[in-house]
Amino acid sequence: MSRPGKFGKSSRTKQLRQFRRRKQQQTHSVLTWDQVEDFLLGRYHLVQGIKLPTIVDATVQRFFSEWLVTALAAGPEQIQWDVATITETTLKRIGNQVPWQFYAVLSGQHDHWEKFLWREVPVMPIAPRRQVTDSLSPTDFAQVLAQQLAVNLLTVSAVPVTTSQRDQLATSLVAADHLQWSAVSALFTPLGFKVSTSADQETSQWLNDLQVLTVSDFH
Repeated sequence: MSRPGKFGKSSRTKQLRQFRRRKQQQTHSVLTWDQVEDFLLGRYHLVQGIKLPTIVDATVQRFFSEWLVTALAAGPEQIQWDVATITETTLKRIGNQVPWQFYAVLSGQHDHWEKFLWREVPVMPIAPRRQVTDSLSPTDFAQVLAQQLAVNLLTVSAVPVTTSQRDQLATSLVAADHLQWSAVSALFTPLGFKVSTSADQETSQWLNDLQVLTVSDFH
């Protein structure tokens, strides 16, 4: 698989530094636009992330950080945050910069993470308030992940494929509305995943820790 790019260099240290600024941010009655990412990452870690295993928390935090980059790119005038569209766009950008276990972790945490969005974003202290729209059900999210995993796999093969072939591969990864991680592992593991030598130490450790996870960890 291709080596991690910009996403792979995302530093957990930066997120923790942002989290430490949370108390200062909360002293203001209204957030400024450039405080939104820090605030929501801090809120997530406070109310949910601290309850999770370290590798799971780090993975969701990194995804959430990228998700917020996508959401915030539309600018402060965009009041509505379309969860389905933002999620799909974010996953496409991440692509195969991460091992398949990254997607498996997200699959297990998606429901909790999306409930956090629907609960926290509308009451975020910013003017005007944001609106969250178009949720992804567990079934929908499984389909989104299957499509992305199919694209990742076909991208690695570097062979031109049709939309029909991509859809067929995605369909083969899902059974009873659930992703079959044993099938995903069987397809991706032989390809291997190399951590870029340019990745910072924290990112390298995170990616290596992800690769240690096996199918049995997702049941």
